[in-house]
Amino acid sequence: MEYPHMFSVGFYSWWLLLNGILYLAEFYFIRSFTGIQEKKYMVCYVLTSGLLTFLAMYFQSSGVLRLILHMGIILCFSRFVLKLKWAETVAPAMIILTLFTFMEGFQTVFMRWLAGHSMKMHTAVFMQMLLSGGLAAVLLLTLHFVSKRYAYTGRQKLSAYMYPLLLPCSFIVWVIRSGLGLDMWMEPAVRKSSFWEKRQSLWAMIWILGACVIFFIILRLVSRILALSVQETEQKRLEDQIRKQYTYLEEAKKRNEQYRTFQHDINNHFLVLSGLIREKRYEEAEIYFDKLHGSSDRLLIGIETGNPILDILLQEKISFAVSSGIEVKHDVQIPPDCGAEDMDLCMILANALDNAVHACRKVAGRQPEISVMVRRRHHFLIIEVVNTMVQAQGRLEYGTGLNNIRRTAEKYEGTMEIENDGETFRLTVLLCLAPFTKAG
Repeated sequence: MEYPHMFSVGFYSWWLLLNGILYLAEFYFIRSFTGIQEKKYMVCYVLTSGLLTFLAMYFQSSGVLRLILHMGIILCFSRFVLKLKWAETVAPAMIILTLFTFMEGFQTVFMRWLAGHSMKMHTAVFMQMLLSGGLAAVLLLTLHFVSKRYAYTGRQKLSAYMYPLLLPCSFIVWVIRSGLGLDMWMEPAVRKSSFWEKRQSLWAMIWILGACVIFFIILRLVSRILALSVQETEQKRLEDQIRKQYTYLEEAKKRNEQYRTFQHDINNHFLVLSGLIREKRYEEAEIYFDKLHGSSDRLLIGIETGNPILDILLQEKISFAVSSGIEVKHDVQIPPDCGAEDMDLCMILANALDNAVHACRKVAGRQPEISVMVRRRHHFLIIEVVNTMVQAQGRLEYGTGLNNIRRTAEKYEGTMEIENDGETFRLTVLLCLAPFTKAG
């Protein structure tokens, strides 16, 4: 059925506008699904995709060529413009391609059903535009739903787990496109005898709806597998960290014993020094004193929190920070009836100080500082660590250390709060003290 020129122009304009909106939704889907922050390439992506769509329509290119162009635009733009890794681009591209195939499949079934009914030209054009607009709206809502529901899945570094999604999606795309004859590369005789042409439109709709259900089941399963894998990885990291903390504390205890031995022998050292001075062997006395002073500095524990284990931990962490050129202020007092396990307190402070030191070492042009405060207020223990930081670009990612602190706080029915003004990072942990906690 041939339309007059004005209807052709109007239809093509409508089709390009609709595709432009869909390409815009694609761009935002990729941003949301992968967690990137770039917006400046949005217009470039929409114009490039729209131009290629117009050329494909103008020259009446085959469906398979349009499919390859669509896939190529998404992959190349994501990889070379947005600077995503290949592993991060394939999964969202396959999701977009599959959802677009569903839309084309539904549109083809409806249009073939309408073609079997005689109607006026204006009515046919209106119905086709209404149908394409409605399906486009459903696609937009679906892309928004997937990006919000499965954004966590797409932003994980373990993106290899998304590859089980690719083979079923590829098969679904092939079945729908070949069965409905969406691609023009098949011979007409083959298309006329295709599987779908022998069935009623109702059966075609049932098959496409079934493919949609299978697709979302696969997406849900892959998301759950990835979430469980991330939880397992974090649990292993937590267990490794706990083992390292135990080893570290045992070594620190041994060093504390060495310090006590040093204190016990200090009188003997003084006798040696006084003897060297009386004999006027000043050079040897100076060397002996330097060695003695170095040994005392390495063993000295100058922090008293009320908890011997935390004394050792804080001394090590603060000494490392000071040696890295970081100014450290500390006011740590642990009440004797705290009720919190030593290992849990060490877990919180060790992770907090490690993150603070890591952030401060990136600071340039000003003196980096860390402030550590632990105080009891009524029935709560408040732990606060404040550190300077460089201006963050984009969204801050909170890693395993902060997740461990949050889980430890929840163990004591407490909370963890984070404040970030771009130059200062403040971590506040509140623990409920016994008997108001279920820490057992």
